[in-house]
Amino acid sequence: MRQSTKTVTLKPAGFTLLELIGVMVIIAILSAAVLPSAIDIIRVQRAVDEAAELPKVAEALKRGILIEQILPLYQNSSIIPTGNNNNSWWNLASRHGGGSANELRYPIGIRPSPDTTTTRMLYFAESTWAGESFFNITGDGSGWLNDDQNPTELRLLLVSTTNPDLPLPNTLSVNRFNNIWENWAVGNDGDPATGNWANYGLDQSEWKGRAAELNVQRIDLRDLLCTVVIENRRAVEAVNGADLSSEINDALGFWDRGSVSVASTNLQNAKFILQSRETNEDENRNAILDVGEDVDGNNEITRSEDLNGNGTLDQFLDETINNYDYNGNGIIDPIPYSEDINGNQFFDHPAQIYSYVDRVIQVERGQRIDGNQPATVIVSGQRSFQVPINQSITMPLSLTNLAPLGLVNPYADPNNTEEPLLFSLNGSASNDWSENRYFLRRQEILLGNPWSQAEVGIFTIIKPFSTLRFDGEKWNY
Repeated sequence: MRQSTKTVTLKPAGFTLLELIGVMVIIAILSAAVLPSAIDIIRVQRAVDEAAELPKVAEALKRGILIEQILPLYQNSSIIPTGNNNNSWWNLASRHGGGSANELRYPIGIRPSPDTTTTRMLYFAESTWAGESFFNITGDGSGWLNDDQNPTELRLLLVSTTNPDLPLPNTLSVNRFNNIWENWAVGNDGDPATGNWANYGLDQSEWKGRAAELNVQRIDLRDLLCTVVIENRRAVEAVNGADLSSEINDALGFWDRGSVSVASTNLQNAKFILQSRETNEDENRNAILDVGEDVDGNNEITRSEDLNGNGTLDQFLDETINNYDYNGNGIIDPIPYSEDINGNQFFDHPAQIYSYVDRVIQVERGQRIDGNQPATVIVSGQRSFQVPINQSITMPLSLTNLAPLGLVNPYADPNNTEEPLLFSLNGSASNDWSENRYFLRRQEILLGNPWSQAEVGIFTIIKPFSTLRFDGEKWNY
């Protein structure tokens, strides 16, 4: 067998340096072409995610504002630590289901650090309200809005960008706030759909073509505004023991039987009664003026016994002379009628029975109908022994001050005398009044009565429109 003497030559494996350089050049060329698109995709995705997140943040913030009745502090500077103040907007939203304070404060994809300058920004339509409680903002419910039908002050803007190279201003003027609220939109060319960049407080050289990377969340607080119609009437003063007798003394005493009554004017649901009894003038029929029997104070037994009232026993009296039914038979008798029927020189005609009023009692105060007119009580009837026979005795009723009411300060420190516990909501101190007041939802109004000034309830404002009325007896709502 012959042995081969040929030599086998092996080719080297792998790439040469020139081949590697070529591949790297190709990769670099491809990367240069693809990388901008990849960056754009990342930017767009972050912006999309951020846009989806902002409504959740806004809802948590709005929930915190409503529950705690306070607007957050105006803190947009990135150098302020996240935990600096519990009333920073991100801490307020965090307490009410928004997530952690850092999650709320920083846009998606931004890592919190001392060097981070990119944060979400909260702007106020009315910057002076920042950090203020509802109590301090609304006051007594009047004069705190420019237009209660369109309270543009009750708006916030939550604005963010996920790219650190696109700065946002720390503050916005009123005009720029309104421009963003009303006009901001992204155009087809990546610029604002209306206006120019300066209208929104942004630098065109930095933002041109990148409007899609600005996220705007409008937070409308106008649905928190509530109108409360307050009607407050002065009440009829409650008399001690409800006895008006000392005030209407002329109404006490004798009246013709069954003729006397009590009524009131300019009141509804009021009730007054007369405590009266039936009695005779010459009660013991002895023809002598006993104590209390002289009704008209003329020192004579009046005409119920002395029929014609001349103080003497007349033998004959024609009833038609002065048209009076002396014998009480219901007929004006033309035949003379004798006062001394049996001629025994004594008054045979029975003594007149009277209604004697002892007291006038106020049972129910009632409510005044017309606040500009007085309320009165009237005792009227007939007193045939006086002139005029038909009498009406009127007494004006005393009125209380207005029922007290005041806006409750939920943050008041009872140990701090300079911090008000209540804002008085009363109008005129002397007259009834009715007017609209404007508050924010969930505020509370303390109610009192005008007699003791004592607290009788708390009215919580929960409806966009409600009426709070003191009708002269009690609060109605």
